[in-house]
Amino acid sequence: MSAVSVQDLENPAQVEVRSIDHVPPAERHGKVRHQFTLWFAANMNVFNIVLGGVAVLFGLNFFWACVAIVLGTLLGLLLVGFHAIQGPQLGIPQMIQSRGQFGFYGAVLVFIASIVLDFGFLAAQLVIQADAMNLLVPSISIPGWIAIITVPVLLLAIYGYGWIHRWQRLLTLVLGVTFLIIFIQALSYGGLPKSVSGFHAPPFALFVGAVALFVIDMISWAPYVSDYSRYLPEDVNRPATFTAVFAGNAIPTIFCGILGAYITGLLPHASSTVSAIQHVAGSWALVVMALSLIGSDAINSYTGMLALAGIASCWTEVRERRAVRVVGIVALVGAGLICALLGYQQFVNNLANFLDVLLFVFIPWSAINLVDYYFVKHGHYDIPSFFTPKGRYGGFLWRGLIPYLLAVAVEVPFIDQTFYTGPLVKTLGGVDISWIVGGIAGILFYLIALRVGGSGDRSADVVGPPKQTELPESVA
Repeated sequence: MSAVSVQDLENPAQVEVRSIDHVPPAERHGKVRHQFTLWFAANMNVFNIVLGGVAVLFGLNFFWACVAIVLGTLLGLLLVGFHAIQGPQLGIPQMIQSRGQFGFYGAVLVFIASIVLDFGFLAAQLVIQADAMNLLVPSISIPGWIAIITVPVLLLAIYGYGWIHRWQRLLTLVLGVTFLIIFIQALSYGGLPKSVSGFHAPPFALFVGAVALFVIDMISWAPYVSDYSRYLPEDVNRPATFTAVFAGNAIPTIFCGILGAYITGLLPHASSTVSAIQHVAGSWALVVMALSLIGSDAINSYTGMLALAGIASCWTEVRERRAVRVVGIVALVGAGLICALLGYQQFVNNLANFLDVLLFVFIPWSAINLVDYYFVKHGHYDIPSFFTPKGRYGGFLWRGLIPYLLAVAVEVPFIDQTFYTGPLVKTLGGVDISWIVGGIAGILFYLIALRVGGSGDRSADVVGPPKQTELPESVA
């Protein structure tokens, strides 16, 4: 396939060509500030307002809900910011990088987990958007609105990277101003009732559970973040990239989380957080609530397509990239649509359980990926080997897979879920620390595996920068 020029990428009518491919230096473009607007608009939305409301519904008062929101957001973003730097350095999607730790075929395990993450979040967000629009136009049912909202999401995701960035830049100012107005309206509505005011500390288990919600809310971006920085020039300022991604996520998430906690505290008996927003701000806000998640929907769909393409590439050459994009995105959105239609009536419980399960899966992956990138390979990987089982990383890298599986297994005794309670949870006073255990275990097990494996494993070799290598014909 012929090279794609930067002018083509900047053309609004151009559908993105690349999927899981390495982005060569000639096609690199964009500015660091675009990372801020992308993630600001992705998090300045009704989903994070609902999540802040869930913290209050857990039983926390407003003060401790705010503490949990801030703490969970910042903890999760420490990992996400470091993942973002990998994109410009390697020029490939985040999940493809996992082949450097798990092998060409071994990474399919985390590809599958990423796909579940993608359509799960998409489903949750479609339910929130449909709820908002159903309140505004009740003649169309929630399932009907779910179907309608998928149309612009499909178009935005299919056109791809450039269009998603443009849409998010447009929404940054619109959403920032709108949500600030809603916050002022909420403060003007009245003070919080005694049941959620004051500074009385909640049970520690409830507090940790609320913190975990926002940790995974941020960690859930980790499998995505390089997908939207991989077109940046390789020599881009790394601290600036980290700061743009960190601030772009932190500011809107904390703002919206606190807004959701306050509105839920004001109207604890509202049928939903969205209906509480309508009561406080008026029906005009419902349109903005639905609009605010379209960019995030597209991000979920786009990244899910990349994971599907990654799996497909294990058995066939992925050459017709536009066809892969369309089929992958339609499949991902279809799965999210079905999930939303089946689960919208038990939304809050389903959301909390879904996020908790993701915590168990992605914390160990993130720990292993970051340790390998920053402390083992120092950012130097053999890019062509990401695209062939005959490369430096082979088909399966057990030195990554076994530590990952062990780390997930170690989490099990500490899990406190509706479907399972680990034997050590009661000893810890009902506190679920599985995600903390999983992160530490992932790091330790991986370092031990590297030590035990010796220098004979091909994955331990540090190679030169990717620009010195050439891609095999199957991905060129």
